[in-house]
This record gives sequence, structure tokens and C-alpha cells, in this order.
Amino acid sequence: MLFKKKNKFNIDTLINEDFVIKGDTTYIGGIRLDGKIIGNVNVLGGDNGTLIMGEGSEVKGNIIVHNAIIGGKVTGNIRALNYIEIHPQADIIGDIEYKVLEAHAGAKILGTLKLMSNNAIKQYAKEIDVKNEK
Repeated sequence: MLFKKKNKFNIDTLINEDFVIKGDTTYIGGIRLDGKIIGNVNVLGGDNGTLIMGEGSEVKGNIIVHNAIIGGKVTGNIRALNYIEIHPQADIIGDIEYKVLEAHAGAKILGTLKLMSNNAIKQYAKEIDVKNEK
């Protein structure tokens, strides 16, 4: 059996477990979330926007990102334009759209999984670029 080399993601911002953000959040680059965000999470521009959620983290809102590693709780829909990895302790209530999905045994997902077409990915990427220009 052949194994693909694991992706390496850069982290530019860290939100620790004592931090709570209320309101929609947008960012460029990589973010490690161990706290809580109550609102939508969106990446702006580029193709390397990454969200890494630690085991005790939580997002109550929709997520649009290029790459996601989910180890916490998400109540909302997730759109991963490139890659999403769902860890065993993850608890997701919402639909997931993805290009590449890796789900570990034990992950809880209450929602639908939908593979995105290349055309849909290009369209969503254009929407992100438009938001970035505003």
C-alpha cells in the first residue's frame, strides 16, 4: 500500500483555549484555533488558507477555507476548497463540501458530504477573491 506524504500547513495566528471571538472572522494564511468562534469563519485570497481546530475548540457558524483540520466541534456548514481532515474527536453538525476528504474513525458528522467539482471550486475561489477586494 502506498501512503501519500502528509501536508504541512503554516500557522500565522494562534487563538488559545481561553479566547472567545463573537462575530464573523476573516483571515489570510493559517490559523490554529483552540478557543471558540461564534460566527462565520472565512479565508481571504490565495490558495493556502488553513484552519486547524484543536480538540477543545468550537465554531458556531459556517466555515469557508482552503484547508481544514477539524479536531473540535463545528455547528455549521464547512466548505473546504482543497483538503479537509476530520479527527476522531471531531463533532460536526452541518454539511461538508470538499475536494479531498480524510475522516478518521470515531469522527461524528451529522450532515451530508458533497464532493465539489473543479468548476464549483473555481467559482468559490472567485467569490473569496471578490470579498478580498472589498
